[in-house]
Amino acid sequence: MPITEKFIETIGNLGESIGLNRTVCQIYALLYITPEPLSPAEIGRALGVSKGNISINIKKLEEWNAVKKVWKKGYTRSFYTANDDLEGIIFEKLKTGLTKRNRILTETITELKKSIQKSDRKLKKYYSDRLSKIEGILKQTELFTKNIDILKSFLKK
Repeated sequence: MPITEKFIETIGNLGESIGLNRTVCQIYALLYITPEPLSPAEIGRALGVSKGNISINIKKLEEWNAVKKVWKKGYTRSFYTANDDLEGIIFEKLKTGLTKRNRILTETITELKKSIQKSDRKLKKYYSDRLSKIEGILKQTELFTKNIDILKSFLKK
């Protein structure tokens, strides 16, 4: 298996193992390993994926600031290249993901606390203890998320 294919496969598998879309990761890997910008059609051919699928996933990568649209003289179609700031992309995606999940968990805990009030006293104590433990973890992840930029700056030195 050529190096490029192995790299793309590995990054796709790695991304999927942490909950990311495999195709998104494969597109990024292809653009990262390819020296020249590629069009959506070229990306699709290289990965064996439809142009529609490529278009949707390129938009996701643009939202993450993981790819850049570039202009090529003599062409009207779009071309893309990978943002090579891997640390920046990873830390921003981590920060965004944790913030979103913390918000969802906070809302759920608030709702559960209201529901607990209707439970008998023994269950109320049990549920409250469990939710308190989750809130402790939530506070830690919120602290980590707020300080992720500091961590990133240490790693860049």
